Amino acid sequence: MVKEPKNIKVLMVDDDQMLLDLYTERLKIAGFEVIGASNGEDCLKKVNEVRPDIVLLDIMMPKVNGYDTLAALKSDPQTKDIPVIILSALVRDVNKSRALEAGADDYIIKSEVLPVDVISKIEAVLAKYQKNSKDTSKDSKAEKEDDSKKDAPPIGEVQFEPSQEVAKNTGGKKNSSGLIVALIIGIILVIIFCFWLFLTKGLL
Repeated sequence: MVKEPKNIKVLMVDDDQMLLDLYTERLKIAGFEVIGASNGEDCLKKVNEVRPDIVLLDIMMPKVNGYDTLAALKSDPQTKDIPVIILSALVRDVNKSRALEAGADDYIIKSEVLPVDVISKIEAVLAKYQKNSKDTSKDSKAEKEDDSKKDAPPIGEVQFEPSQEVAKNTGGKKNSSGLIVALIIGIILVIIFCFWLFLTKGLL
């Protein structure tokens, strides 16, 4: 039964046509879109044409071997972030170490796995890349927020000027009120003084 399309392009590179056909069929059943290449030279050409999401790469191939192909992929800014899984018949640890040091995300020995195991490896590597991409986006967003906070004036400064203006306005109002009260008191005193003079003259 063919699963729903995953919208994931897998570029499989192997000079063994029978193996290439087998994995192409199994990967398609699993929902992947598969593009085949028979050697490293063909891989480097197709990787720029189809922009795969992941590369399954053999080592022992004609024209350009897997190590040189991997080095070319990782040295090109356009392809260096494409995950690469080595799928090889070479079983020595030195081969695995060399591939991983050159930038491979995993190393699978053909004789030790089934297609279903390779599919699980593909999904695991893609999940790791997706998580790293999200983490990078979060870090970038956090940096932008920090920059915006640095550019913004301190809260104390923002509130200081309005407070200062309020203080000035309040002081002005208090001064005006004081003048009015003083004027009223002065008028009352004048009235009292006039009334006192009137009474004094009347008594005399």
